[in-house]
Amino acid sequence: ETGVMLPGEYEFGTDKKELMEIMSGDLEVLLPGESEWRTIQGGESFEVPASSKFQLKISGITDYCCSYLD
Repeated sequence: ETGVMLPGEYEFGTDKKELMEIMSGDLEVLLPGESEWRTIQGGESFEVPASSKFQLKISGITDYCCSYLD
């Protein structure tokens, strides 16, 4: 699944383990069980565990590709 995220703050939930690849732009992510926000830039990625929620702060238009992992 690919898409574009507009500036704002979001919370997403996932039932399956997820790989989020950032194609362009940048964002901050707060992953489950972590207390510090991570900055992710175009060309970088992060994984989200199954059955969890994560928060994003988007400062500019960001292109992403999300893959569900088994």
